[in-house]
Amino acid sequence: MATPFLHLILMLSIIAIQTLAAYACIAVEREALLTFKAGISDGIRHSLSSWDEGQDCCKWRGVVCDNTTTRNILELNLGNPYQDWDNWTDYALSGEINPSLLALNHLSRLDLSNNNFSGISIPEFISSFYNLAHLNLSNSGFEGKIPHQLGNLSKLHYLDLSWLTFIGIVPPHLGNLSSLRYLSLNLAFRDTSIPNADNLEWVSQLASLEYLDLGALNLANAVNWLHIINRLQSIKVLLLSYTKFPSIPNSLSYVNFTGLTTLDLSDNGQFNTTLPHWLWNLTNLSYLNLRNCQFHGKIPNALGNLTFLTYQYIGGNNLEGPLPTSIGKLCNLRGIDLSYLGIGGDIRELVEMLGCTWNNMEEIILSSNDLQGNLSNWLQQMTNLNYLDLSNNSLVGPVPLGIGSLQNLNFLDLSSNSLYGVISEAHFANLTKLNDLHLSSNSLIISVGRSWIPPFQLTALALGSCRVGPQFPAWLRWQRQINRVDLYNTSITSTLPHWLWSLPIQELDLSYNNISGKLPPYLKSTKIILLGLKSNNLEGPLPSLPDELELLDLSNNFISGPLPKLLPTSIYFLSLSNNSISGSIPSSICELTNMRILDLSANHLLGELPRCWRQGSGLHMLDLSNNNITGEIPPSMGSLTTLQSLDLNSNNLYGELPSELQHCKYLYLLDLGNNNFSRKIPIWIGEKLLNLIYLQLRSNMFDGNIPPQLAQLTALQVLDLSDNKLSGSIPRSFSNFTGMMIYSVQNYNDEFFLRVDIDIVTYMGSLLLVMKGNTYTYSKILNQVTTMDLSGNNLSGVIPEEIGALRHLRNLNFAGNHLVGMIPEKIGDMLSLESLDLSSNKLSGAIPQSLSKLTFLDYLNLSYNNLSGRIPSGTQMDTLDDPSIYIGNAYLCGPPTSKNCSGDTAAPNSTSNYANGSETSMWWLYLGMGVGFVAGFWGVYAVLLFHTTWRCAYFRMIDNFFDNIYVTVAVRMNRMKNKYG
Repeated sequence: MATPFLHLILMLSIIAIQTLAAYACIAVEREALLTFKAGISDGIRHSLSSWDEGQDCCKWRGVVCDNTTTRNILELNLGNPYQDWDNWTDYALSGEINPSLLALNHLSRLDLSNNNFSGISIPEFISSFYNLAHLNLSNSGFEGKIPHQLGNLSKLHYLDLSWLTFIGIVPPHLGNLSSLRYLSLNLAFRDTSIPNADNLEWVSQLASLEYLDLGALNLANAVNWLHIINRLQSIKVLLLSYTKFPSIPNSLSYVNFTGLTTLDLSDNGQFNTTLPHWLWNLTNLSYLNLRNCQFHGKIPNALGNLTFLTYQYIGGNNLEGPLPTSIGKLCNLRGIDLSYLGIGGDIRELVEMLGCTWNNMEEIILSSNDLQGNLSNWLQQMTNLNYLDLSNNSLVGPVPLGIGSLQNLNFLDLSSNSLYGVISEAHFANLTKLNDLHLSSNSLIISVGRSWIPPFQLTALALGSCRVGPQFPAWLRWQRQINRVDLYNTSITSTLPHWLWSLPIQELDLSYNNISGKLPPYLKSTKIILLGLKSNNLEGPLPSLPDELELLDLSNNFISGPLPKLLPTSIYFLSLSNNSISGSIPSSICELTNMRILDLSANHLLGELPRCWRQGSGLHMLDLSNNNITGEIPPSMGSLTTLQSLDLNSNNLYGELPSELQHCKYLYLLDLGNNNFSRKIPIWIGEKLLNLIYLQLRSNMFDGNIPPQLAQLTALQVLDLSDNKLSGSIPRSFSNFTGMMIYSVQNYNDEFFLRVDIDIVTYMGSLLLVMKGNTYTYSKILNQVTTMDLSGNNLSGVIPEEIGALRHLRNLNFAGNHLVGMIPEKIGDMLSLESLDLSSNKLSGAIPQSLSKLTFLDYLNLSYNNLSGRIPSGTQMDTLDDPSIYIGNAYLCGPPTSKNCSGDTAAPNSTSNYANGSETSMWWLYLGMGVGFVAGFWGVYAVLLFHTTWRCAYFRMIDNFFDNIYVTVAVRMNRMKNKYG
């Protein structure tokens, strides 16, 4: 009996083994996978470790086989599922893609997304997977060109090549993918400054396409893009943000793509037209994004046609309010962006207009609309709200306690309003999902207990200009996910707690408080990238800094000691101005090729400037002013060819200016004032530095004439050559300064070269200028200053009358020279003049009446000259009633002096214009003398030349005349000799 039983067991075992063998993966395909793995690094977490376990490769991670008896591999799903930045690389695949994968000839799906195949091209053999229906290579690090062979994959339904760094153009062969339903090329190209496609004609061949994403491609050559898209009857999702389309048609003869549910044309800021009419035919739209496209005009009432809209983003345009009443028909709305539309009015009116949908809203963006009113009696009703941005409006009143009932709120921005009152723990009672909290630039008081533990975990906090102090907010220690903290100007007077540096903060702004103490020695081990501690009471040395630090502003503190020998190579903004830093500037500063702005001004730095500057530095602004730096400017500074602002004011520098500086052709500001530079002002400043707007060389030892080539700096707004040893006359060509003729600030965009907004700090260039008899530092309004200061030199000659062309000049100072002649009448054409100082010269004649036209003039100094006559009156001159303005001019009379004028008082010799230095009168005098001489000469000479009898008689008369003189003289000489001999 046992024997038959054993036979049965053996038979069943053989059947089981055969069955298992039948369902194991195919050996050839298994070997292909192992060969592929041999060329791959699978990260420190070894994400392909399962590929070494067992013979059945169908059980390996990412491998999907056919469930039938064939057991062919159908799918390789090797996309990295961990996209969080902190652990992304731990699981990422890298290396080479081995052609062994060609053995998988039944492969229908290949996903290598979110890996790190950096530096290699997409293998061309992928085009041999003829059964491939799904290909996802997004964000996987592939480079090179998109292989045109991909057009051979005739069964492909899904293709994602987004977030890569291709070069070249989109191959039109992709138009052969007639089965394609999904195509994404979003952010697929490294260089978008040039067109990434010749045209979009190939798209029209994709008749089955339902999803198309060409975001962030340069499609400037795609002139007929909309007509091509209009041929895609199946299209449902169209994402075309930031594509640089040259234009957008306002109308279509027939709208074919009416099945569209999602349309994104955002950030195409060159459209500059009204909203297109064809939009209102897309009645199936549920998502519409038209942000930042420079659309203008009013929003038409036809907006109400889009009744299926759930998300509508049209903010950031130049559209005008009021909103059409038809917006009240959009009862499916869950999210709106109406920012920067100038809606105005009370916010409650908008609430009522959106009555049918308001309480169902999930996302509301109404920033920068001049909305008024308060938040009471409506905000707490919006229980579905998860995103609310009401920033930069004119809202007033307290923040209602009811906001604490918005349990779904994730993002709250009420910054830049006029809200006031106390924010307490009750306001946050149920906000368990809150991630971003922005309340900056209000008059709010944040009052919570030191033992309070918030119910939320923030990633960003902005309370700038609210009252948070005097103690540092203790509740922040519980925020274990916080990335960005803005506690700018929040009345904190305590020291910084040690636990602050253990938080995962990357951006921290604590500027304009009264924080004391020292920076911790373990600052280097933090994750901080941007750190702003400007205007506090921090002291002690600068510790080693984090390796990833990009921005550091410690200006206006009491930091002491030398600069660290090594600074983070990643840093691009460093401001340590107004501290007590000593020692010399380390040569390692030249190695910081990422540095864009370096400000070490107002410290105690010694020694010479580093001589190691070299080509390749990206430095834009360098400020080393107000230190004790000595020596000459090294020629290597001419290697800083990207430099826009160079400020070395108030040091002990000397010598000539190196000619190599002429290579810094992008300089807008050059301030070398208050040093000991000598020799002549270089001609190349006017010939090479043609972008200069601000030139300050005051208080040096420059001598010689002012080079007339400076007049080639047509953009110049500030010219300060005062307190040097310059001689000669003022160049007449100085009337060519266009920057002093017209109001030119409007020509600069928001990124004006001296104002650089870098996340949590703002850097602004500055100049120390003498205006209206006093010294001022100009920074915030520097771009509005226009001045010409040549005072305190040895200049001679007259004031050129051409100077009157500088109609936008606000300050003119020629004091303390040896100028002669009259004040030009045309000085009254300088209608923007606020300050005029011509004191301590040798000017003569009358003060021109035209000065009374200068309605902005509030500072005038004409003292210690030789001016004469009645002081002009009327309009602006009557307001300048200080007698010291005219002291030292003996022949001036009339108010505000005490000397009365008798009749028409005139200066001595005032009838002789040339004696008073009137150049015009002198010119006419010399012209008359010349004409008279020529007429007299030719009148006599022509007669003698052509009339022989008269010529003989004339010379006979001359001979007789001289003979008579000779005889007379000889007789008298003999008589004197006989008398006294």
